[in-house]
Amino acid sequence: MKDKNLLDNSSGVKDAISGNNHDGGLKGNVALVGFDVLDESEQEVVKKIVSNYIKKMSLLGDYHEMKISLRQHKHGKTFKHEVNAFAIFGQGKFESDVTEWNLYIALSMVCDKILAELEHKIQKSM
Repeated sequence: MKDKNLLDNSSGVKDAISGNNHDGGLKGNVALVGFDVLDESEQEVVKKIVSNYIKKMSLLGDYHEMKISLRQHKHGKTFKHEVNAFAIFGQGKFESDVTEWNLYIALSMVCDKILAELEHKIQKSM
């Protein structure tokens, strides 16, 4: 079912963690793209948020991998954060994107959308 590996470093992935707990507690096959512009403490919070959602997703479905990318758009002295996520499960592929002023809210919203799509797909198939 995996026709393209999201964690392929040749595609510009800056931070890929696969299956181990060596980097801030992030577990699972996850590629974080564009998050290298954040400072270390912000990256730790991002990894914690993503790790918690991956645990939830793994309990619901057959989780394979996920790619989350960040683009920041400067507006005056602050940034608007565009977060895109693409996840592959045994139940299918899911995609979501959110643009928000607060990075952590955007990250939570994009993961919530994928979680909701997964729940819907599972309920629909029963």
